[in-house]
Amino acid sequence: MSMQARDRARLDHHRTLSIALVCVEPAVHAALLSIEPFRAANRLSKSPLFQIDFLSADDDRRPSNDIALPATKSLQDGSNYDLVLLHSSYEFSGDRKSALFRWLRRQAASKAHICALDAAPLLLAEAGLLQGYRATSHWSTIASFRELHPETHVVEQLFVMDRDRSTCAGQLASLDLSLHVLERLCGSDLKELVANEIVYPVARTEHDPQRKIVNSTTWQTNPYLARAQRLMQETIEEPLSIEELAGRCGLSARELQYLFRKYLKASPKSYYLTFRLQRAKELLLYSPMSVGETGLACGFSSPGTYFRAFRARYKTSPTSYRKAFRESGAPPDGRRLY
Repeated sequence: MSMQARDRARLDHHRTLSIALVCVEPAVHAALLSIEPFRAANRLSKSPLFQIDFLSADDDRRPSNDIALPATKSLQDGSNYDLVLLHSSYEFSGDRKSALFRWLRRQAASKAHICALDAAPLLLAEAGLLQGYRATSHWSTIASFRELHPETHVVEQLFVMDRDRSTCAGQLASLDLSLHVLERLCGSDLKELVANEIVYPVARTEHDPQRKIVNSTTWQTNPYLARAQRLMQETIEEPLSIEELAGRCGLSARELQYLFRKYLKASPKSYYLTFRLQRAKELLLYSPMSVGETGLACGFSSPGTYFRAFRARYKTSPTSYRKAFRESGAPPDGRRLY
C-alpha cells in the first residue's frame, strides 16, 4: 500500500493523526505557516483530524531571533508521529545533533512522513535519511547540499515530495508544502476549503522556482539564452568552453556572443564566471569545505586562478570573505549572499 493510501486509510478509520513540529533555530513565521493548514482543517472538520505537538532540539537555549515557541513534548518522550515537520534556518552545532538524529531515525522506522524545511534537509541527509531520494532546500544551501550529499538527487524548486520524505525551501514555501501534504492526507475538497479559509486560494506547485535570476525576463526572451543559462548553471564544476556551450545550444560561438551582447550587454564568458563565483560565495559561507575545495567545486583549475577571479570581482580574497562573514557577529542566516 502506498504512503498516500495508507494515510488516507488512517483518516477513514477516524484516527486523529499526530504531527510533530520540530524547531531547530527556525524561521518562526515559516514554522507557524507550516502548521496553519492542519489547524484550519481541524476548525473546518466535525472532529479533530490532527493533534499537533511542538518539540525543540534546543531545550536549554533561546533561538537566535529571541522568539521562543513553547515545547509541549521533548525528543526524549518516546512518542511516534504520523507527520514530522522539521524546521531549521540557522547553524546547528554538532554537539546537539546526536539526540535529534536518533529521534528522526526512530520516526522514520515507525513510518512517519518526514518533512524537512529550509536548511533542515541537510540535517535529514546527515542523519542518513535521504539516501536515494530527490530533495531540495533553501537556495542558499543548495550548493553545499550537492557537495556534501552526492547520494541525494538535489534539485532547486519550491518543494519535493518523494515517497515518505518531503523537503522544502522553507520560508513562504512552507505553506505551499503543507497544503499539498494536507491534500494527500485528506483530499482536494478539504484542501480547497482550507486554502480559502486562510486566504491562499492558489497554492504554488512543487516544481515552481524558488527565486528569479537577475534579468530573468531578458534571459527568457530568447530560447538560446535560456538554454545557455541552464547549461552554465549545470556545468559549474566542469565549465564548458564557449564553443562547446554554443554547440550545445545549436549555435556557433559567434552567434552566441552576439545574442549575449544584444540582450545582456555582456559576454557569455563574463556571465559564466558570475554564476561560478556566486556558487563559490555560497560554498564559502555555508559549507565546511576548505577554501581550496570551494574553488575546485566551481571549476577553477588552480588556487591562483580562483583567487584572482574572486578578488577582481569582489575586491577581496575568498579567505578574507569567509573570515569577515564568520567574524561579523551576525547569525549565519543563509540570506546575505549578494
